Amino acid sequence: MKRMKNLIKVFSISYVIAYAMSYSPAVAVTISTWGTTEAPAGVPTDIRGAVMNLTNWILGFISIIATLVIIWGGVQYLTAGGNDEQVGAAKKTISYGIIGIVIAGLAYAMVIVVSTVILQA
Repeated sequence: MKRMKNLIKVFSISYVIAYAMSYSPAVAVTISTWGTTEAPAGVPTDIRGAVMNLTNWILGFISIIATLVIIWGGVQYLTAGGNDEQVGAAKKTISYGIIGIVIAGLAYAMVIVVSTVILQA
């Protein structure tokens, strides 16, 4: 069981690092063009675009963490062995992951609505 927990931790950390590194080329392009008058392709020039990029990155990260929580709850459920306390803990973990995904979706919707209202005003 301890070996399984360590393996899941290693995979989780690796996944988060890979996700963060997927944005590194965009960061490198942005840093390399500081002080120039033109923005490279894909780099927002207005505040709405910058906020949307940041929001997409943060909510994507939160969604990955919530998905990993659901997977961890499934592993707990499968390894519970019929123990009612462990089954209950696994169900709570899965429900917390689902709640996290729902909150991330609602946060994304709120950002879209707020940014649209601000631009229309």
